[in-house]
Amino acid sequence: MPSLDFEAEKAVFREYYNDNAQRLDQAKDKFLDLLDSIIAHAGLNVAAASGRIKDREESIKKFMRKYQGELEESATPYEIKDHITDLVGLRLVCLYEDEIEPMGQLVRDHFDVIDVTDKTAEIEGTENAFGYKGLHLDLRLDPVRATMPDYVQFAPYRFELQIRTVVQDVIRHGIRTPLAG
Repeated sequence: MPSLDFEAEKAVFREYYNDNAQRLDQAKDKFLDLLDSIIAHAGLNVAAASGRIKDREESIKKFMRKYQGELEESATPYEIKDHITDLVGLRLVCLYEDEIEPMGQLVRDHFDVIDVTDKTAEIEGTENAFGYKGLHLDLRLDPVRATMPDYVQFAPYRFELQIRTVVQDVIRHGIRTPLAG
């Protein structure tokens, strides 16, 4: 039951996370497999696809930073899990910027879209033109797929999908090189 008691809501969220961590990881893998299949069937290509489950304590910190103040100021009861849209996070990396929108449209055609944030459009024309670009979609399984035996157990989980270019990904995360031995 949502409340305004942050300590109680943290405990509820930690319990939810602990109880669902394995299923969230399975959902991440299933969603990546589904995306791979949809993309291959459409004849599109990606340079890389990856996913992760957001750390439990990082999720709480994000909630505190982005949502807690406004919710408590407006006396709106909350559950932390309802505000962490990227608990399951996936990323598709394209070679070229003109591949982002077709990929985004393909995804929109196959999932229920909760929200869309075009970080490229937000950043264009600002001093931070090389900032955190890309297309971010908050998604969940569409109603038909959510009832299929292979997916029904993952239907409650939404996920964030980031679609960006290789260059945008490198700028965001830096070049990863193996450690010298």
